[in-house]
Amino acid sequence: MDPIPALSGETIFLARIRREDLPEITRHFSNLELTTYLGSWGRAYSLEDEQAWYDSISRVRADEVNFGIYERSSGRIVGSTGLREIDHRHGAATFGIAIFNPQDWGAGFGSQATRLMAAYGMYHLNLWNIELRVFAFNERAIQAYKKVGFREIGRRTGRIVLGGERFDDVYMEITRDEVDTGALRAQLRQLPVGTK
Repeated sequence: MDPIPALSGETIFLARIRREDLPEITRHFSNLELTTYLGSWGRAYSLEDEQAWYDSISRVRADEVNFGIYERSSGRIVGSTGLREIDHRHGAATFGIAIFNPQDWGAGFGSQATRLMAAYGMYHLNLWNIELRVFAFNERAIQAYKKVGFREIGRRTGRIVLGGERFDDVYMEITRDEVDTGALRAQLRQLPVGTK
């Protein structure tokens, strides 16, 4: 069965991850470059690992929401994204994203998904603040986050060690008044929409 789009961007859409996507996800999570960027230093994941992860994210939870990132033209899964540690009382959450194939890095999939998730969090979850953490050596991701509107709010100096070298942990955030929900609201024509 084809994935059912929940949110649409220009060249991607977000949908619930399907069990049949797991072999493709596993193939990419065997790439040590990808898993290092995600903080799983030198770890390659098995299909069983990904099935356990899928089982944990496929249940509806109040404190977490996850989507697959699918290319519109082909329907193939190119990444995953989500909001976790959702704090409904204070309107805050932590953002995460992975574009699986290095050949897709720089194609704009991540920026589109990040914009959609920020708008989704602010509009649907009534969030005020979304934060993220990224390693300082992941300059491509930092620039992509800035392009969407995230700004650096702090660093933990030398927090990460890779290949004997120390790198900073970079913390970034975006707030509701910095997120344009217009494109998302246009997809939801029948729902009442606010000004933000």
